[in-house]
Amino acid sequence: MWNRRTLPVTLAAACALGAAASATAATCEQNFKSVGDPRNGQTYLTEVTIPGLKPSSGLGQLRKLALDEGNNFVSGDVFTETEGQMYVMQTDLKVPLVTAVSISNKGTVLVGTKLARGQTAKDEDVRGAFCGWLNQLKTGKEGEAIAEAVRISSGFDKPTPATAVGMSTVLGKEAKKLQRNINTMPLKNLFSDGPLPDTDSLYQPMFVKYFGRRFIIDGQVYTAQANNINKTFEVGYLVTKMKGIGGIGGRQSSGDNNANFTVHCALANDQRALGATLRLEDWVKLEGVVDSIDTGGIHLRDCRQVK
Repeated sequence: MWNRRTLPVTLAAACALGAAASATAATCEQNFKSVGDPRNGQTYLTEVTIPGLKPSSGLGQLRKLALDEGNNFVSGDVFTETEGQMYVMQTDLKVPLVTAVSISNKGTVLVGTKLARGQTAKDEDVRGAFCGWLNQLKTGKEGEAIAEAVRISSGFDKPTPATAVGMSTVLGKEAKKLQRNINTMPLKNLFSDGPLPDTDSLYQPMFVKYFGRRFIIDGQVYTAQANNINKTFEVGYLVTKMKGIGGIGGRQSSGDNNANFTVHCALANDQRALGATLRLEDWVKLEGVVDSIDTGGIHLRDCRQVK
């Protein structure tokens, strides 16, 4: 069973918990919270409800505001039946700072960030940054036009073609490099005066880089089965490599599949009939959006067949 890393998602959950405690406050400034012991890395949360704001419009407008600042990387968007999510990563810091954004179908915008251990900020500065964004959000055609323009100019939702084996190879190397950097961090800390950043914050850049990105993946089936917990049908791709020059040595044993960087796709509800036809080593080409990634594998949702 594929196991996703939940660090940035936990940050989004913290936003929801913070909002539940302040739902009666009317403004972004009134809802702002500073949570936790600063020695561990402070968590900052706020929310505002804007009736009539659609998740796609709000995320698009916030994408433009973040990119206009010039030192941010913005993830793609992931939409569920109830909300839309994205992440903004400030890249001009030694340890990148990630802000989670969630917008519900009812127009409630949740924003939160957690500083890494050793990072500091003034409450008034974070409140000003968050509310400076949220207070500029517009509803109706004006906001939707802004969102559509940045969607086109950024091109974040254009699907990237890939093979399952190729994706596994490329992302696996990236994941191993990240893991090596994390493993050597304690040694580096012996020669610095600053505190050791927590491991969670070091994993987040890879998550933000791929979250919400669309891929068209072509490959063979390793597993195809219903996930009764998530009520989805999951397709796991065969990502073992061919052995020898030109693959003349045949493929690694399929039993070694999960020792590689795995690739999983959760089929959209209207594709479940397709899932029932898939067997081991069948070929299938699917387009989906990344909803999670860790150093062991990548997972996509709302996957549909591409012919």
